Amino acid sequence: MSAVHAAVSDGTAMRQVLDFAWDDTPVGASETWPQSLRTAVELMLGSGLPSALFVGPQLTQMHNRAYGRLYGHTAEAAQDLGRSVGDFDPAGPLAAAAAEVFAGRSLALHGQVHLPRGGAPDGRFSLYYSPFRDEQGDVAGMSLVVVATERAASADDDRRALLSELQHRVRNILAVVRSLIARSAETSETVEDLAAHLDGRIAALARVQAILVRNPSAGVDLEGLVREELLAQNADERRLVIKGPEVSLAPKAAEVMTLAAHELATNAMKYGALSQPDGQLEISWRVGPGERHDWLELTWAETGVRVAAGAPRREGFGAALLNYRLPYELGGQARMDFRPGGLVCEMTFPLTSDAAPAKNKQEDRR
Repeated sequence: MSAVHAAVSDGTAMRQVLDFAWDDTPVGASETWPQSLRTAVELMLGSGLPSALFVGPQLTQMHNRAYGRLYGHTAEAAQDLGRSVGDFDPAGPLAAAAAEVFAGRSLALHGQVHLPRGGAPDGRFSLYYSPFRDEQGDVAGMSLVVVATERAASADDDRRALLSELQHRVRNILAVVRSLIARSAETSETVEDLAAHLDGRIAALARVQAILVRNPSAGVDLEGLVREELLAQNADERRLVIKGPEVSLAPKAAEVMTLAAHELATNAMKYGALSQPDGQLEISWRVGPGERHDWLELTWAETGVRVAAGAPRREGFGAALLNYRLPYELGGQARMDFRPGGLVCEMTFPLTSDAAPAKNKQEDRR
């Protein structure tokens, strides 16, 4: 019995999913599934709300029993299990949502929305689409949770909505932690290195999650985020210059930038400007106009480092984070330049409507 079979083994829909002939689909036999997919399936099957996964670029469908009830007939629900959306609805709303999700963005649709096979056409629903990721942090598929919104409110409805939100948050955090573990293992020489790297990275992730939980709609202040990561490394504030307009980051941007600031601060303390007696660190940013959104342009500049210029011999966790997560999750880009006096890292990404600059006031803060 596979790990997924052991984790969830009751319920008709669960048995249908786990016993399905997945080796005849692009997903492959369940015994070969990576841990990221197994975890996503466990969460989907264990959800009390209608939930589905669409796996891989072919969007191969699997769903739980509550999602199957949205169909007009049980046979149709069983028929869609294991089918690729591209085969039966290539231009439909699922394919359109997948285009957003595979670009690293979550999507919510509310009101009179399309449900599978026209199920429950007289209802009003909220559809929550989000990416789930593989061990390398790449989008591996799309998760869908359906919440009915036009019913008499009840305590049970409230509990289900809260459970859905909790499951969504837990799924995203687990995906990030899996990515942290996988990338940390690749770039650690010893078990002790791996333990130390994971401790620091998970602590940084916990700090930003604590801010988000306290006030999810307020965003995360960029200056506070950068300063907190530097102080967590016991950086000497007299050797820091932090300047830029006040900017509030959306949750995903705050998460990526927290990990980036943690990696850059750690390297500065160990090998860069903050490890040298005459080293200085300046972090500055500005907000510029873009075609659809304003863009944040941030520069991390170290000086006074007494080493020869030249990139590291292999890509570390921080470089991988900037080179892959920043483009795929935030739609931005990063450039790292190892100059004779120290590292200069430039990052740019669009500020979406829920991560807009709070003020355009520019001032230096030492």
